[in-house]
Amino acid sequence: MRTNLLTCIRKPGIRDAASFSLIVFLAIVLAGCVPAPKSSIPIADISVTNNHLIVQNETGFVWFNAKLTIDDKYTYEAAMMTAGKSSVPLAKFVDDQGHAYERGRWSIRNLTIDITDTLGRKKHFSW
Repeated sequence: MRTNLLTCIRKPGIRDAASFSLIVFLAIVLAGCVPAPKSSIPIADISVTNNHLIVQNETGFVWFNAKLTIDDKYTYEAAMMTAGKSSVPLAKFVDDQGHAYERGRWSIRNLTIDITDTLGRKKHFSW
């Protein structure tokens, strides 16, 4: 029994091209789906232990170039803080002279957080 070589080679049809296009379209759409931020301003729950400042980022987006300042004096800078909980050792907060914050000697009166959101906008949060 002889078979024709041309009948063995399957030529792509309109149906195959449409299926491929649909798969590519769905992949592009699903790759671009991310949850929308819950708020346009930084929302955070702040707590303090003896050695750490705990920041619960509840905005739904990553904070970039985060600058946390305790009592307008001691600062800590992070290139990125993810959505969710972050713990920062209080010893990493330093003043202009490089002195670390000491929890035993001081009590936190205020905290400010300056960030850049995912759209490049500057945001400010005071606690």
